[in-house]
Amino acid sequence: MTSGHIAACDPFVSFGRRPIAFTRKVALGKYPILLVVKRLESGDERVAYSMIKFTNEQAIEWDLATRAGQELKHLKEVEFFGYGVNMGMGCFMEAEAAIYLQAYEDKRYKEDNDFYLYEEFAEALEQNYKHTCDWLVTRFHDKVDIAMFTTGISDGMYTSFWGLDQKGKPAYLVTDFLIME
Repeated sequence: MTSGHIAACDPFVSFGRRPIAFTRKVALGKYPILLVVKRLESGDERVAYSMIKFTNEQAIEWDLATRAGQELKHLKEVEFFGYGVNMGMGCFMEAEAAIYLQAYEDKRYKEDNDFYLYEEFAEALEQNYKHTCDWLVTRFHDKVDIAMFTTGISDGMYTSFWGLDQKGKPAYLVTDFLIME
C-alpha cells in the first residue's frame, strides 16, 4: 500500500469515472492477502472469502466497506453495497492501480477494438489454477500491484467489510463471496 486507498472490484470491468476506492484509509505498508477456500460436495474448490490482514489484532467490530457517496442510512433493509462481478474475478488494489488499468485499457482499446484486458493476465492466472479457482498477485507493468482471485461461484454482487480492532483501526478487509452457510 503506497497510498492507503484500497479498492475491491472486478478487475476486468470498466470503472469509468466512478470512485472505486473505499472511504476508509489504511496505513501504508505491505500486507498479506488470504483466501479462504471451500471444497464443495462436487469436489470443486471455491474462494469463499478474500482478506487483507493489516495487523495481528483481533477484529471486534465489523463495518460495511463503502465508497464516496454510499450512505448506509439510504439503504433499505434488504439492500447492501458491494461490487459487481461480471468476469468471475475479484481483486484488491489501490485506487491508483484502478486508474492505471482503466487508462491502459482505454488506450489499448482505441488501438485495437478487440483488446481484452483479461488476456494480459490469463497466462499468469493459469499457472495458479487449482480445480475451479485461481489467484494472482502481480506488479502490472512494474507500476501497480494487484491481487486477483476467482469469486465464489462466479458472477454476482459481493460485499466487503472492515474488521476493526479495539482502537477502531482496520485489522482486516474481507470480501464475502456468499458460499458459506
